Amino acid sequence: MSDGFFEELCAEYYKRIYKYALFSIKDEDMAHDIVQEVFIVVYKSLDRLKGHPNGGGFIYQTAKNIINEHKRKLYTRIMREIREDRELAGSTTIESEIDSRIDEYEYITEILSQLSDEKYMLYKLYYIDKIPMDKIAKKLGMEYTALRMRYVRLRREIRELVRKLADEKF
Repeated sequence: MSDGFFEELCAEYYKRIYKYALFSIKDEDMAHDIVQEVFIVVYKSLDRLKGHPNGGGFIYQTAKNIINEHKRKLYTRIMREIREDRELAGSTTIESEIDSRIDEYEYITEILSQLSDEKYMLYKLYYIDKIPMDKIAKKLGMEYTALRMRYVRLRREIRELVRKLADEKF
């Protein structure tokens, strides 16, 4: 009985979750790994899912959580490599010592959390998902020049938020 239910969930959501993961991560191999992890969680949660009012929502939320965890791990690895590169280069300036004490992920997260949902969506589409502005404009049904001005204002707002946070913390 459970295996049939699981097969139904796989048939209905596997391709969609893969597309979602691929869109979020931009790496086919990692997207496949994420989908596998998602459906392992789904399989382990079959009893809860049978009576769940929104099983698809549960599956997508699980995918979102796993994708975010992969992004955090990737970010941590990249930052560790950058710090190691700095150490190998022997940088001893005051600036680099201050930089090494900054938790960039926390810093960036704090800045982005202060943006409105609309501004965060714009930020994500262009800076994280790397979608060209002309495609974003078409997707949002906007003129390219109007969208470009929104990005100019968004960059100004982020710079101001960075200045404020830097003044508060440093």
